[in-house]
Amino acid sequence: MQAPSKRWLFTSWGSRGDLHPFLALGRGLIARGHQVTLVGHPEWKAETETAGLRFVSTEEYPREDLIRNHPEIVSMKYGGLTSFRALVHRGIVPSFDPTMTALLAEVAAHDIMVTHHFVLPAEVVADMTGIPRVTVSLAPGVIPSAYALPGPSFRRARTQYGMMGRAVNRLIWSAGQACACVMVDPIVNRLRHKHGLPSTRNVVFGAHSSLLNLQLYSEHFGARSPDWTAEKQHGGFCFYDPPDAPVLAPEVKEFLSCGEPPVLFTLGSTAVQNPGAFYPMAVEALEALGLRGILLYGPEENRPVRVPDTILAIPYAPFGSLMPHVRAVVHQCGVGTLSHTLRAGVPSVAYPFAFDQPNNARRLEALGVAEVILPRQRTVKHLQRALQRLLAGEAPARARRLGEVIWAEDGVGRACDVLEKLILDGVTQLERN
Repeated sequence: MQAPSKRWLFTSWGSRGDLHPFLALGRGLIARGHQVTLVGHPEWKAETETAGLRFVSTEEYPREDLIRNHPEIVSMKYGGLTSFRALVHRGIVPSFDPTMTALLAEVAAHDIMVTHHFVLPAEVVADMTGIPRVTVSLAPGVIPSAYALPGPSFRRARTQYGMMGRAVNRLIWSAGQACACVMVDPIVNRLRHKHGLPSTRNVVFGAHSSLLNLQLYSEHFGARSPDWTAEKQHGGFCFYDPPDAPVLAPEVKEFLSCGEPPVLFTLGSTAVQNPGAFYPMAVEALEALGLRGILLYGPEENRPVRVPDTILAIPYAPFGSLMPHVRAVVHQCGVGTLSHTLRAGVPSVAYPFAFDQPNNARRLEALGVAEVILPRQRTVKHLQRALQRLLAGEAPARARRLGEVIWAEDGVGRACDVLEKLILDGVTQLERN
């Protein structure tokens, strides 16, 4: 049975890695006859409209220098608490009022709201207006579970130790949730009181929709935890391949054609704003191992002073076109970058900074497709050894096999099916007053 057309109101927050899955999902719904509007940062306007979605700007200030001006956002101090506090106060809270204004102006013209889990004003809007709200999780480290650990944790989830391991995991989650409640609940409750709503608690990890919390990553990367409730459902990785996708530049094609596949070094679109010694270390490690490499260094000030002929240093290249041609990727483990490495079937050296990256890195390690470099190991020698172990072991073969599985998945189609099932089940009519 075909689902009737609905008007979907999307909203996301963060980097382009947080935007692209929403664009892919929106295009999937539009292809099925639905209408989709995305509310987001003004920097996303051109890309969203190119994807075919209607765009509504939050009219926020530019945040291209957010990480550069506030490097504490990617700090690893105190188990990620320094990073989280800075992210909330420097990045998320300033977006509250603009996001509220934009969403409230659009709610009446839409049937269902689909929101990134960090768009905290969205729950306020849903409570004010009664619009059904679906939340989206782009990585598994934001869903409390006794079988996993929070995104910022560099620890391994010791589930092999049975009840004792799960008890430790619960303790870590409880500590993280308690800290998040202290930092964020008062801020969100002030917003709720301003709009005549009662207080709530655990607004970060408890804000997932009880209607549907859609997981937009592959079950082969983050399997369903046994203690998840029924509303948590998988879609899959939603890769955004834009209609005008850029092709590889001639210099990249030439470099790829004149030698063995290189090792790619990239820090995505967020960590690249504060890379530390990542790119100079990459040059030294590649030279020591006699490997070719490509550095995607982002802002010009990140370009290493010395780049030998065996290394190509460029600001940007499209992951979807480049990664199938490399032998390994050294990256920060943001879920956007990570998903492309998995689809390309290449192994990783995980170099996580903050947010969900540490947990993502440990998951790649558990799959046997990555070596992890911890914060205290950020030296040329550790990077060199990690690359040696990665390329000499089973990781390349395992990554190829996993890549075939990921490539065959239709994350967008599955996610659209889950969303349309809400309509066929009549949930929207029951939920909205």
